[in-house]
Amino acid sequence: MLAERGFEVSESSMTRYLKGDRRPDLAFVRALHRLAVERSGSARPAGIAWAAAAEAYERVVWCKNCADLDDELAELRRADEARAQSLARLAQEVAGLRKLSKAVRRRAAHPPVPPSVGDRRREPSDVDAARSFAATASDLYSSGRREEAVTALGEAVRFLTPEEAVAVLEFLHAGLHTQLRQSLTQMIARERSAGTVIEVAVELKGRHMADLADGILAAAAAGASLRGGWA
Repeated sequence: MLAERGFEVSESSMTRYLKGDRRPDLAFVRALHRLAVERSGSARPAGIAWAAAAEAYERVVWCKNCADLDDELAELRRADEARAQSLARLAQEVAGLRKLSKAVRRRAAHPPVPPSVGDRRREPSDVDAARSFAATASDLYSSGRREEAVTALGEAVRFLTPEEAVAVLEFLHAGLHTQLRQSLTQMIARERSAGTVIEVAVELKGRHMADLADGILAAAAAGASLRGGWA
């Protein structure tokens, strides 16, 4: 009908217009409006005058690749959500390490109280803090930050009481964090006194972890032989 009235438009162009793959020019819209007016016998076919139609045409934002852009936007939003989750986990890890650092400073300034007053090693809060620290170290290791996890263990091993050290080893053992557990075992055997190592080993045996107890004693004995004695 448009062709009969002097406006030529190909079938492929019409298809692209209808699919939204291509934006028709204003001349096509004008011709289509005139055709509608002619066939309806009204100046306002479909309830819209030409001035309003032309204004609406100018306001339309045509997007040739809207579907692709929508997919890209969705992917960016998913990436943002993943980054937000990573930041939240990192904030928890930092909070755990700060808590450990505060506990380390407190322990360095205040040595264990005499047995007559109470044994700090048996305080549930300290043992729970040790387990929380173990969870933070294991999360760091699992997320690929292995050097940071081992460094955290190295900083803490000097201040952990035997009870706390066993709590950390037990957590790592239960979670199958073999590499971290072995690293901590070597650190305890290398950096702690013979008395502390023996206390840790006795506690491990009491918790039915004889293999870990034997391992830490063997590592301490090997280190002592290399140093020519056991401090």
